[in-house]
Amino acid sequence: MAWEYYGDELIIIGVLTAILLIAVLNFLKSRFKRRLLFSLTLLVVGYVSCIIGLVFVRGWDALGWILIGFSLYVIGLLTYIGVVTYHWFKARRTTHS
Repeated sequence: MAWEYYGDELIIIGVLTAILLIAVLNFLKSRFKRRLLFSLTLLVVGYVSCIIGLVFVRGWDALGWILIGFSLYVIGLLTYIGVVTYHWFKARRTTHS
């Protein structure tokens, strides 16, 4: 029943939640937590803003919440991936030289 009316929102929430859970689990087992804290905070703030726009706010105001939340989410995800790959390459370079 809910799938008929809110199918797109359920898919968006599911994908955003899965990516956020993967990032949080990676953060918890990471050695450099301080360096990942800013990007993880951006991920969480973007996730919460997007969920607020999808679930609680209706009309044109919801579009603003969703766009701001999604843009924060994407910026946080890109910085998170960038920091993780930078430290992976840095650790790999120092062990092989």
